[in-house]
Amino acid sequence: MSPRAGTIHHPEGEPRWVRDERWSALARPTTAALLADYDHLLVVAAHPDDECLGAGAFIADAASLGVDVTVLLLTDGEGSHPRSPTVRPAQMAELRRVEADRAAAVLAPVARIVHAGLADGGLSTSHSDVVVAIQDLTRPGTLVIAPWTADGHPDHEVAGRAAAEAVASTPHGHDGPVGLAHYFVWLWHWGDPDDLPWATSVVVDATLEGLSRSEQALGEHRSQRLPLSSAPGDEQLLTAPVLAPFRRGFTTLTLAGAGGRVDPAAAREAETDSPVADQGGTVGETFDAMFADGDDPWSSESWYERRKRDVTLAALGRERYDRVLDIGCSTGALTTALAGRSGAVVAVDASARALDIARCGRTHGISWVQGVAPHVLRDIEGTFDLVVLSEIAYFLTPFDLWLTLGAVLARLSPGGELLLVHWRHPTKHIPSDGPTAHAQVRAVCERWAAAALVEPDLLLDVYVVDSNTVTT
Repeated sequence: MSPRAGTIHHPEGEPRWVRDERWSALARPTTAALLADYDHLLVVAAHPDDECLGAGAFIADAASLGVDVTVLLLTDGEGSHPRSPTVRPAQMAELRRVEADRAAAVLAPVARIVHAGLADGGLSTSHSDVVVAIQDLTRPGTLVIAPWTADGHPDHEVAGRAAAEAVASTPHGHDGPVGLAHYFVWLWHWGDPDDLPWATSVVVDATLEGLSRSEQALGEHRSQRLPLSSAPGDEQLLTAPVLAPFRRGFTTLTLAGAGGRVDPAAAREAETDSPVADQGGTVGETFDAMFADGDDPWSSESWYERRKRDVTLAALGRERYDRVLDIGCSTGALTTALAGRSGAVVAVDASARALDIARCGRTHGISWVQGVAPHVLRDIEGTFDLVVLSEIAYFLTPFDLWLTLGAVLARLSPGGELLLVHWRHPTKHIPSDGPTAHAQVRAVCERWAAAALVEPDLLLDVYVVDSNTVTT
């Protein structure tokens, strides 16, 4: 990353992105589906760490699938701290080359790393050199991913345009096509939702392993993650607001058109069967099956569950609520307690069996709704002054959690509360885990944080969402 002068991140941050309803229309191919016609991924980065910020988890997941990975670093990022009193540009270049090599080795352990050594901030005068550098590394069966041509940084835009030119001029062979996709870094901060090329964009959910490796890789860029010193000009560049889009857990790519490149229509046909893709089928049946051996598969009266409910209720900021939304209510143990502190509760779960059991308990003031988030939220009307996600977020893919969060924020009354509470330990055979899901929500809602609890067994976060609150 070599930021331009001025504000690095947008003061309105992630909330302006997550609330946009156009996300729900995007195709969602898996990494394997998107790379089905390719055996080589060429990652073009204008500066060291662009590859992590724009597509780190996607690169890691591609490598795990056995795809050959090449990382082309066009510059050494020597311009990242132009006013540093302690590190000269030549020293910065050497430092960042080492960091980039280490990061790439974490993302893709057998990746080939190529340093073009072009001038940071000067790619506009080296366009032809960039084209040649990309052409030299492109062969049939290569998918090239490069920064978006309107990403907001001149070096990124040159890299994106040069990649398009290189791909267009590379002959396609019997060994496979040559494709092109663009990732985003600065658009998330310097652009607005209308600037995203929605018609040609897709989202690719990351695996937990991909997210972990991406996080580790980004940590290797220490010159950007930490201050160089306490002196003015040596400040940390990758602050929490700058990293917020990186925490989403999915990669957004915009795909090139026809002519041997990645086809958006084909990507849509290869869309993944999301674990929350339908409301009445697979997901509900999966959870129903958990009740085969009894009416309480979650051990709702165990010490952990009883204490968690008590802690959850104690963390709420009000004594009474007008209207509560409980997403993932299961058999209703927490729902019943919430009903005692509210005028009305809408309780949602994917399992018909769980809801049948819940209805046998307290029903006054509770509306039970079967469905899967985020899709079920489209049919729930009105606003709420409390939304609870308890032991549910890690069953959602990162993108489905993003869509759910957007729908929740749209339905919260001004000053309404959002509470998340989840098991903290590792999970198996589900899309996410508690720490990952909480970090994803925190990246969007940090400005509204009101309470947090971290214990060996659980995580709890409360946000009081004021839509007029922004940070600078």
